[in-house]
Amino acid sequence: MGGEERGTYWLESLYVRSGYGEAKDFEKAVLQLVAGLYALKPQVRQDEGDGAEEETPTTPEAAQKEAARQAGKAPTTGTLMGRLYLAQGERPSTEKRFLALLDADRDGLNYQMRQTVMLLATEDLSPDWARLTTDLLRWSDPVRRTWARDFYQEISREPREPASPPGAGDRASAPAAPAHPTSRPPSTPGDDHADGDTL
Repeated sequence: MGGEERGTYWLESLYVRSGYGEAKDFEKAVLQLVAGLYALKPQVRQDEGDGAEEETPTTPEAAQKEAARQAGKAPTTGTLMGRLYLAQGERPSTEKRFLALLDADRDGLNYQMRQTVMLLATEDLSPDWARLTTDLLRWSDPVRRTWARDFYQEISREPREPASPPGAGDRASAPAAPAHPTSRPPSTPGDDHADGDTL
């Protein structure tokens, strides 16, 4: 078999084994989206390569079951965005981008996912493609809630250093003042004591 014939046979085999030919229109759109995202930032695992022989499920149902099994172990996009948020010093724009992704419907998902994958790539983070495919095929409120929960769990897991103003190094050992002092009522607009002096 020549190189061109072998390539055609391989593509035909992949098309049949993946179940793409039997997929519904929205499933095809998700698979095309994930393929495009993979091209933006492929995740190369050490067990993959020219010499790696991997057992491929032969039916669409078996492929979906295998993807679901593998996806249960992988971090969600919410977890990865939480890691990115922490790696970027808790930048508010990262959280806003994540919230925009969660708000996206199927029509806006392509743009938001491209932005997300490219943003993750800035910190050398890459989605688990099987998990991402499974989540996008089931894109709905439960998936959004899972991603949101994972994002906020990830950012709350990281111990945070209290922010101190510049030059406050010598006051670090002093006890912290209460956040809301009870001895003084909050100032109101037009208060004559704006400089903090009280009678």
